[in-house]
Amino acid sequence: MAVLSPPSPPRPVLGLPVDASTLARLHGAACIVCGDRSGPLAPAGYVYTGSGSGRLGWAVVACPRHRDAR
Repeated sequence: MAVLSPPSPPRPVLGLPVDASTLARLHGAACIVCGDRSGPLAPAGYVYTGSGSGRLGWAVVACPRHRDAR
């Protein structure tokens, strides 16, 4: 029988409503850390927002300066 590791703790849930800058970050149009829209943006994992009793996951991106910050 395989032993399963405990799940990693979830990342913080962002509250809604959000402004246009936050939506750009959630939609992958800007760096999730600083909001920069220029330069190559690379995948940076997921963040979550609350939705009633559940969570919505968003694939986010980061600029070259913040790729290792997440």
